[in-house]
Amino acid sequence: YKEVDIEPVVESEGDCHSRGKVRVREVLQALDLITQALERLPEGEIKTNFRGKLNGEVFQRMEQPRGEMLYYVKASNTRNLDRFRIRTPTFANIPSLLKMLPGCDLADVPVIVLSIDPCISCAER
Repeated sequence: YKEVDIEPVVESEGDCHSRGKVRVREVLQALDLITQALERLPEGEIKTNFRGKLNGEVFQRMEQPRGEMLYYVKASNTRNLDRFRIRTPTFANIPSLLKMLPGCDLADVPVIVLSIDPCISCAER
């Protein structure tokens, strides 16, 4: 993030409309980030070769459209990974519904649930 101009996209209200506004502003910001990255992309061929066996472990966080995605990979110098785990944004976002849903009107439940943009298959364990 040091190489690009970026400001966090936030809203102070916690309602569905605010979450929708954040998503729209994030899309616009993503387009700007892509433009900045392309302008700074060095000339030349991109080539990577990898041979051998992996050894070590890594924990990586990546921003995704629905939130933060977590990856954990562990290998011990064999052809197969020892461990590979993914935590999807939806899996992290679903518990927030425990705070959003109590006391709301039944008719508002679909809108509130959809405002976190859940990926049902991503939440399966």
